Amino acid sequence: MAESQTWLIVLTAFGFVAAIFFAWLLLRERKRYIAQAAEVKRLAFHDVLTDLPNRLLFMDRAAIAFAHARRGGTNVGVAFLDVDRFKFVNDSYGHHVGDEVLRSVASRLRECLREEDTVARIGGDEFTLILAGLKTNDDVVKVASKLLDVFRRPMRVGGREIVINASFGISMYPEDGTDAETLMRYADAAMYRAKQRGGDTFEMYTSSLNVHAAEEMRLEARLRIAIARHEFVLYYQPRFDSAADRVVAFEALLRWNDPDRGLVGPSQFIHAAEISGLIVPIGNWVLRTACAQARKWHMEGGRDLAVSVNLSARQFHRADLGATVRDALRKAELEAKFLELEIDESCVMNNADAAMRILRELKSIGVCVVIAHFGAGYSSLRDLRRMPIDGLKLDRSFLVPNGTDNRPLAAAAFGMARALRLKVMGEGVETQEAADFLHSQACDEFQGFLFSAPIPPAECDRFIHVEPSGGAAGFRPPAHPN
Repeated sequence: MAESQTWLIVLTAFGFVAAIFFAWLLLRERKRYIAQAAEVKRLAFHDVLTDLPNRLLFMDRAAIAFAHARRGGTNVGVAFLDVDRFKFVNDSYGHHVGDEVLRSVASRLRECLREEDTVARIGGDEFTLILAGLKTNDDVVKVASKLLDVFRRPMRVGGREIVINASFGISMYPEDGTDAETLMRYADAAMYRAKQRGGDTFEMYTSSLNVHAAEEMRLEARLRIAIARHEFVLYYQPRFDSAADRVVAFEALLRWNDPDRGLVGPSQFIHAAEISGLIVPIGNWVLRTACAQARKWHMEGGRDLAVSVNLSARQFHRADLGATVRDALRKAELEAKFLELEIDESCVMNNADAAMRILRELKSIGVCVVIAHFGAGYSSLRDLRRMPIDGLKLDRSFLVPNGTDNRPLAAAAFGMARALRLKVMGEGVETQEAADFLHSQACDEFQGFLFSAPIPPAECDRFIHVEPSGGAAGFRPPAHPN
C-alpha cells in the first residue's frame, strides 16, 4: 500500500513537471512565433540593407501625413533622392563598399530629419522622403539645403575616405498633387532635372517638367533607333604641329545624321545620351570607327597620323574600358601609339586615386592620354605630377576674344606643363590673335576654326598630304573654306 502511494506521488510529480515543461515549450514556441511574425512584418515593410521603411510603408506614412496636413492646413514635401555617381563607387571599390555607402547615407538621412518625417529606400541608390508639417515652400528649401550640406561631408568607408553627393527632386502636397504616386512621379521628374544640371543640387517640381521629361524620353527613344539604324557619323578636326608645320592628328567628333533634321551636332543630344547611359554603346562605336579610319589613313600614306577620341565620364569609369580599347585597336590593326584618348579634367580630378588606376591601365596598353579642357577645373599640381599622362589640352576659355585677363593663367598653365614635360595643345583657336599668343608660349599643337572646321573623312586628304612650309615662325595652316 505504501509502495503504491509512493509511485502515485512520483507519477503525480512527474506529470506536474511534464506539464510545466510542456507549458514552457508552448510559451517558448509562442514567443518564437510572435518574434518571427514581427520579423516577417518588419521585412515586409522595411529595406533589408538599411532597415529604412520600404515603398509600402512609405506610401502608408504618406497617406497619414497628407491627412494630418488637410486637418492642420499645412504642406507636405515629397522628395526623391538619388546618389550621384553611385555606379562609379560600385565599379571602383566593389559592391561591399557600395552597400556601406548606402548604409551611411541612410544613417545621415535619419540623423538630420525630424521625428515626424520619413525616409525610405525604394531600391538601388534611390531614397524618398516625407517632409511633414511645412508652413511654406521656403521650409522645404531650407531642409533640402541642409541635406545637401550633410552629403558633402566625406564618408569613412572601408578604411578610405569617399566623397559623394546627391540630387533631389521635390514636389509639394497639396499644390502639386494629392496622392503619393503622383507626387513621387513629379519629384522623380524634378530629380532628373537636377541630375541634368550636374548633380549635387535640388530642383522643385513645376508643370513644365512634365513636358521636358516627355521630350527627354522621346529623344532617348530616338537615340536608340539611331544606334540600331547606324545614323551616327564621325567628322574630324585636324590638329597642327607648330614646329613641323603640318597635321599630326585628327580629333574624332560625333554627329547624328538624323533623317528628319539632317546633321545634328552633339550639343543637341549628347547630354541625353550621357543621362540614359546610351553614351557607352555610342562611345564604343566612336572608338572602333576612329581606329579603323586611322588605319585607313596609314594605308593611304599618312603613316604617322594619330586619331584622338574623347572618352565620356561613363566610359572612363567602366571596368571594361581597357578591354574595349584593346579590342578596337586589334580589330582595326592599329598600333596603340596612334590612338590618343582625351579625358575631361573634371572626370579625372573628381577622384584622383581611382583615376590613377584607370590611367595606368591605359598607359600599359600603349595609347596616349591627354587631359582635355585643362584649366577649367583647377587641377591640383600634386595630382598632375603623379598621373601617367602625355599632354594637356588647354581649355578654350583662355582664348576667347575678350579673355585677355585669362592669359596670365594660360601662361602659368604652359609653365606647369613644361615643368612636367607634357605636350601642350591649344583648342578653340578662332582668331589670329589667339594663334599668335599660343606661338608666344611655344604651344606644341593648335586646333580650331581658324585652321579648319570639323570635316568628313573624304575631305581630310587635303590636310594629310600638305607639304611643310618652314616651321613655327611662318606657321599659317591652310584655312577651311567655311
